[in-house]
Amino acid sequence: MILVDDRVGSRELFKLFPHGKAELTHLEYADFMFDGHGQDGDVVIGVERKRIGDFVNCMCSGRLSGHQLIGLLNSYHVVYLVIEGLFRANPQTGILETWKRGQWSEYTAGKRRFMARDIWVFMNTLQTICGIHCYHCPRETDTVQYILALHHWWNKEYADHKGHLQPHTGVTVDISKQSVLRRCLLQLEGPGWEMSKALDMRFKSVFDLMTAPVDEIAKVSYGREGKKHKRIGKQMALAIVEQLMGIR
Repeated sequence: MILVDDRVGSRELFKLFPHGKAELTHLEYADFMFDGHGQDGDVVIGVERKRIGDFVNCMCSGRLSGHQLIGLLNSYHVVYLVIEGLFRANPQTGILETWKRGQWSEYTAGKRRFMARDIWVFMNTLQTICGIHCYHCPRETDTVQYILALHHWWNKEYADHKGHLQPHTGVTVDISKQSVLRRCLLQLEGPGWEMSKALDMRFKSVFDLMTAPVDEIAKVSYGREGKKHKRIGKQMALAIVEQLMGIR
């Protein structure tokens, strides 16, 4: 069930949800809320909706950063921010324009104009620094459909999300951030993806690997799951250490 805040700014979208999918209630923070399945258990997701004008005003007043942002991050495991409305950068000047009465017009707050890049930069700050997922929806109906899509995604078991894999090749892609040791190994001549993974699992750091006995490194086995594993061997182990030390 998707919970919809009963105040202005949220409740007008309630009627656009399919029957039985949403329920009006009072939310302290966020316009929409639902629960789902995370990697480590159940999570609560909050979705904040802001029309483009409200978003710009929040940038100027600090209301989002100084008040709402804190409440959202403290209340929900995952936060989404939907910026709603038709807007663009003027092709010549880059000034923020919104669609009004069948044409593009400069958006102003009083006498102040804004650059479209200000919107995108602030959104990127929220995503990169604060960990909030930002998304642009042109219309109310798009916002509702986006929230329904999020609800569908989060209500699948976390392990069942496999769209990022390569189903036709049988290869599982590891997209997690790699350690410093593994990134160093991947720059060397010799160690590939599987060998670097095995060494990364065996040694704690570049220094730990560089100071380990060559015979110990040589005994490390590697290979794809389900296939016969091979040992690194003394020659390759020596080559790895020498490259890390800058000898070759």
